[in-house]
Amino acid sequence: MRKFYVLLAMLMVVSLVLTACAQPTAAPVVEEPEAPAGEEPVVQPTAEVIEIVLNPYLGSNKLDGNGIPPTFFDDVHIRKAFAYCFDYQTIIDDVYMGEAVQSKTLSLPGMPGYDPNFPAYEYDLAKCEEEFKLADVDKDGVPAGEDPDDIWEMGFRFQMLYNTGNTTREIYTEIVSSNVSSVNPKFVVETLGLPWPSYLAAQRAHKVPMMTGGWLEDIHDPHNWYQPYTTGTYGARQNLPEDLAAQFKALLDEGVAAIDFDTRSQIYTEFNQLYYDQAVGVPLVLATSHGYEQKWVEGRVMNPIFSNIYYYPISKPTDPSDPGVFVVMTTGSPDTLDPALSYDTASGEIIQNVYETLVFYDGESTSEFVPQLATEWTVSEDGTVWTFNIREGVKFHEGGDLTASDVAYSFQRGLLQGGYSSPQWLLAEPFLGVGLDDITAIVDEWASADDRESLMANDPAVLVAACETVKSKIVADDEAGTVTMTLAQPWGPFLPTIANGWGSVMDMEWVIENGGWDGSCDTWQNFYGMVSADDPFTTIANGTGPFKLDYWTQGQELSMLRFDEYWGGPAALEQVLIQDVSEFGTRFAALQAGDADIIAVPAEYRTQVDPLVGVAKFYDAQTNTYLEDQNICGVDTSQLGEARFTVCDTPSDQPLRLYYGRPGLNQDVLLFTFAVE
Repeated sequence: MRKFYVLLAMLMVVSLVLTACAQPTAAPVVEEPEAPAGEEPVVQPTAEVIEIVLNPYLGSNKLDGNGIPPTFFDDVHIRKAFAYCFDYQTIIDDVYMGEAVQSKTLSLPGMPGYDPNFPAYEYDLAKCEEEFKLADVDKDGVPAGEDPDDIWEMGFRFQMLYNTGNTTREIYTEIVSSNVSSVNPKFVVETLGLPWPSYLAAQRAHKVPMMTGGWLEDIHDPHNWYQPYTTGTYGARQNLPEDLAAQFKALLDEGVAAIDFDTRSQIYTEFNQLYYDQAVGVPLVLATSHGYEQKWVEGRVMNPIFSNIYYYPISKPTDPSDPGVFVVMTTGSPDTLDPALSYDTASGEIIQNVYETLVFYDGESTSEFVPQLATEWTVSEDGTVWTFNIREGVKFHEGGDLTASDVAYSFQRGLLQGGYSSPQWLLAEPFLGVGLDDITAIVDEWASADDRESLMANDPAVLVAACETVKSKIVADDEAGTVTMTLAQPWGPFLPTIANGWGSVMDMEWVIENGGWDGSCDTWQNFYGMVSADDPFTTIANGTGPFKLDYWTQGQELSMLRFDEYWGGPAALEQVLIQDVSEFGTRFAALQAGDADIIAVPAEYRTQVDPLVGVAKFYDAQTNTYLEDQNICGVDTSQLGEARFTVCDTPSDQPLRLYYGRPGLNQDVLLFTFAVE
């Protein structure tokens, strides 16, 4: 069985980019082309698309071996059977080359509710068979193993879809198909690849009995994972029964409203248990990240939620070529430099260094925050009112002084113009309410997310009222130097939500001067749902960060220069060059010559680079941090994962440092549709 999958794995190796330092904020595996972070892009299904994806084995409502009834997956034993029939270790060894771990919960290390010892379904064909025989698909009260009219004797057939271009998901479907048929030859799961729009349309129309769905986290918090997989994006597509959906929603509402870490952990542990018991979905694997850098690089701190780099603490004093210039050779270019609209990984790396947020992550911690543009903050007893004291003496790169009004304007602008396909939905929920994830949700029924024309067709008074609602929730007091934010409800992950690029602060006067929103409630709709091509701030930037934009030759090179007036003191590096170099051979040659400090290393080239590793920092799951440097005195490229490296006390003269082992920030889940239409 495993050898069969090896062939498939060899075909998909090109699609795996596991370097933590390459594609700036990407998870270790470059997943589907749908979305760089979080939810997939909104794709409106057309009649043509729906026609393509009609499942030919639905509709008879009979168990005749040639189909399944629409409620096939509402039997928990069926769902558990498929969970036991999935070969997790084959995926880890043959697809991820040993550089992955099985997911046990939807949550990740460092999150409330994460438990490395939580039970997980294991590959066990005997249990798979047992669960199939316990199922009562025809609802006559007799288990299938004792019923000649149920699935064990009758068999079934359905299609499992995957999105073309995602070889990992294609292999998932092949594993399911092969393993299920090995339990009972009468069980047939056909695999079908569809273009991404068609794949999405099939899901949303509840026409996919079983599917895989992937998520790349936006914030390192359970809410960002549990909501999509139960009541949000994927949960809606699964057609969960009302009573089960209500249980999940109650836990979600309780969990996101709690502030205390321990309290939230208890709530999400209960959530994990319900998700596991009901087998609503089955978490698969988490790729373990890796990234390479020259050993002369000093001061690097791994961003706790993204793999992109915060360059401020970095220096390279022993670099023989140029200690002041830091060169990163990667693949891909930013989509936009506008913090309100940036939702791609390459853009996030630039924005994180040019702009700043009110608070920022404390080193590698996923739960502790330090002041950035805010010096301190307070929270009301009920957890709904946050007051931030804005740092004095901060300069924008173009010379303006930071004010509380700049902060309030930046948040208002993002909420009003971002649109659902932008990251602003993450801010909309805490300010507007759970499920109200776009400004159009409070306009009226005629407004449609991401549709500016539909929005502008509304009564101008209604549009003004929506804008005033947003403004009332984010109020600046320039004299006191404070910004007060009023949330719709207590929001436990509020700090991590505003600590990311979409919470960046812009210079209000500069934005207006360059053609941005003028701050009036009479005009905001003209900027709603703006795409990068129309956005004047796609290619220009003016932040308060330690680096300022120097130039950007799109598709080739972007340069950031040290901002000497930075309030935190000048950075050690004088310049950061991020170069888009598609050929690995060119990147590798630059790394060997010392002309690049970091390069993107796709998985298929790891065996070439690993012998150059002289120092490694291995991830410790118990502390959710990387260990201190360990000397590497030997590399066996025939071994998988961490086993390929030999640790010793003797320093090595090999030039590279490797960061290895942290579970990635994205994962796929097997999902079952309870009622297929």
